[in-house]
Amino acid sequence: MDRSNEILAAIQTLQEEVRRLRSSASNLAQAGRSAEINELASALAKAQAEMKLAGLDSANPYFKSRYADFASIVKASRPALTKHGLCVTQQIIMGEEGQNILLTRLLHASGQFLESMMRIIPAKNDLQTLGSYLTYLKRYAYAAIVGVVASDEDDDGEVAMAPARTKQEKGVELNTKYDPREESHELISKDQIAEIEYELAAYPDIAEMVLDGLKLQSIADMPKSKYRASIERIRAIKNARNGVK
Repeated sequence: MDRSNEILAAIQTLQEEVRRLRSSASNLAQAGRSAEINELASALAKAQAEMKLAGLDSANPYFKSRYADFASIVKASRPALTKHGLCVTQQIIMGEEGQNILLTRLLHASGQFLESMMRIIPAKNDLQTLGSYLTYLKRYAYAAIVGVVASDEDDDGEVAMAPARTKQEKGVELNTKYDPREESHELISKDQIAEIEYELAAYPDIAEMVLDGLKLQSIADMPKSKYRASIERIRAIKNARNGVK
């Protein structure tokens, strides 16, 4: 009788372990979200229907354009999110390989969530540059997970059609629309990274403009095709600030 109880207990223990392993596998498969997101998705859809477009209240002299800053994006989305039981949290965590990561999580009152992770690779490691870079990353990640847009992001297909409408001399402006067949996807070299970082030393706000304008996570992600125009534009902004003609 005792032997039968031991076997039964062992079977139950094995069954519990199998359930635990299945649960772990399910959690891995659902990385970046809770097991269920039906309530969150419903609430987010309602919130997005009520969100306003973020206002273009900041200037980016790097591209001679205006953009929606972080405060404007939060202002455009928070009332609708709160109304439908949603909120966003952002924190810096340590990755498996020791790298710093910005974790952005969209939470619902039900406990369901969505999350995204972005590596933190500032142009320099001083506090001023890190603070400016984090502001850029937080704005980018927040807007992406919530789905809020700025009033200039809906260009009615202009970006896609521009190459067919006009031909500009390659490299004259950073936002020149190149022929896709001519566009190089090769990244800048270590020496070029060093030169840009040297130019951006003590100018973290310009570094943020560069990353924002080219939609990069770090200077190392810059395509070679944008390098020369980037250097020239950075120097032009610095000269204008310093009164150099």
